[in-house]
Amino acid sequence: MKNPLQKLPTRRGFLGALGVGSVAACADTASLSFSAKNESRSGQFAHGVSSGDPFSDSVILWTRVTPDTEGPVELVWEIDQDANFKSLSASGNVTTNASKDYTVKVEATGLQAGTWYFYRFRIGETVSQIGRTRTLPNGSLQAARFAVVSCSNWQHGYFNAYDHIARQAEGDAFDALIHLGDYYYEYGIEDAPKLPDRAHLPPHEIITLKDYRTRHAQYRSDSTLQDVTAKMPLIAVWDDHETTNDSWKGGAENHNSDEGDWDIRREAALRAYYEWMPLREPKFGRSRNEIYRAFEWGDLASIVCVETRLTARAEQIIVEDYIDQIDTPGGAEKFKKDILNAPNRDMLGKEQQEFIVDTFKASKAKGTSWRLLANQVIMGRLLTPDFTPYIDESALETIEQDWAGVRDFLTLSKYNVPVYPDSWDGYPVARNAFYNALSDADIHDMLVLTGDAHEFWVNELTTENHEKMGVELVTSSVSSQTLTAYLGEATADHNLLLTQSNQDARYYNALVNGYIDLSLTQKKAKVKMVGISTVLSRDYEAFDAARFTLRKSKDTIKVTAPKGLNFKQRLLFAGLG
Repeated sequence: MKNPLQKLPTRRGFLGALGVGSVAACADTASLSFSAKNESRSGQFAHGVSSGDPFSDSVILWTRVTPDTEGPVELVWEIDQDANFKSLSASGNVTTNASKDYTVKVEATGLQAGTWYFYRFRIGETVSQIGRTRTLPNGSLQAARFAVVSCSNWQHGYFNAYDHIARQAEGDAFDALIHLGDYYYEYGIEDAPKLPDRAHLPPHEIITLKDYRTRHAQYRSDSTLQDVTAKMPLIAVWDDHETTNDSWKGGAENHNSDEGDWDIRREAALRAYYEWMPLREPKFGRSRNEIYRAFEWGDLASIVCVETRLTARAEQIIVEDYIDQIDTPGGAEKFKKDILNAPNRDMLGKEQQEFIVDTFKASKAKGTSWRLLANQVIMGRLLTPDFTPYIDESALETIEQDWAGVRDFLTLSKYNVPVYPDSWDGYPVARNAFYNALSDADIHDMLVLTGDAHEFWVNELTTENHEKMGVELVTSSVSSQTLTAYLGEATADHNLLLTQSNQDARYYNALVNGYIDLSLTQKKAKVKMVGISTVLSRDYEAFDAARFTLRKSKDTIKVTAPKGLNFKQRLLFAGLG
């Protein structure tokens, strides 16, 4: 997703309706200073190790070999509960070659449920970094903790969020790293690297299998990414940038005919993704597109990963293309009825929707406490407020020098169009169908984890008839630019205006990069939205931008106990704005 906004001039009083000027970030916890690792590995295991897709009796182990010579390479893999590997729980031999880009992916089976393991790879006397992973627990479980991340753009800065997560994972702090997509970006150096040592390889937009493999290799060379994925299992889904921007089942915004056949490009991207990620291969009869799957964390949580880009998604609507229709009497209503709510605007597809609903229905029947959806794009309803009272003609003339479309943007803002047309707001019929299917199964307590937006959000999920469906937690980005890069000091006012204008939005923060620290117990969930002070230096501070407690309430979820919010944010959280 590209942010539709460009840099706006700072204007005191941007949120005139609330009578405020620019509002600084507020956090009631002290920040701590860190310096992210910058250790490049060399040798045959230069890309480190990782694990993922845990089951109760197995887990996927991954590495990549940098070969000394051409030809196949034979490895030994080992996994044990002891870091000295004295009594192996499982081991085996595996061969890789150039057809796999020398990546190695094995399933370690016959493991004990709910157990932490150490693992490594060997080529003769050469031994890889030692990784830690775990299997899913069975039966009764009191607690689990997850680090939730998305949107890690190499060119936008350092992955300090990964560093901070890894620092806390020396013990058993996090049970898994949940990555919600945009694990890497497809752009070339025309996307303007923010630091001299963070230019993309290859330097052009990636299109071919070789291109995608090279980009994966570059991202895996980052020591903080290596560190965090070596300390806990990874549960990952892709968003759009793993193929290209705003991808859908038949193409992408960032793909044109000069770049070749879309199907060939998509398959190249997915082949490289499956090679370079600790991800189970598709089940027999499934295509690589169909990455949706589920994980059962004992009786505590059912986690379903969804695919919202390549399986069923209809092409994104470019709202600006309809401005002449919208900006006429009755035009906005006709656009929303005939275009936005067209019945063929699918997102999940029938089979995937049934899989999600059936999984959650079985989860509730078993008495599992939490139902989590690992989702790419914002599900809550977020419509653009009318910005016209806050930007006068002189400001418009200044903005137009850098943004030719600002007047169209302001015009459209009067009609409450979706803030993000590529989110679920751009597919309201699909969202309604999904909610109806969940409601028919008596599921009203989804906890949706979302990425993509480079912002923190807490959203109530409700139907058009105000029926509660759960809560959405949106994580900010690991390094991809936040709205602050475009709005500057006006970002805080913009945050308040959007929160005030959208009833289901309880909290919004587009000021900082970061991640979500989510701790689940049987009765409640603790949510920390961890802010990272900068991605332009390896020296950074980490702080709790906001904290919330989620409680199960009358078969749904209630958001309580906000911490770290400033006065105006607390008013809006309480619905008093």
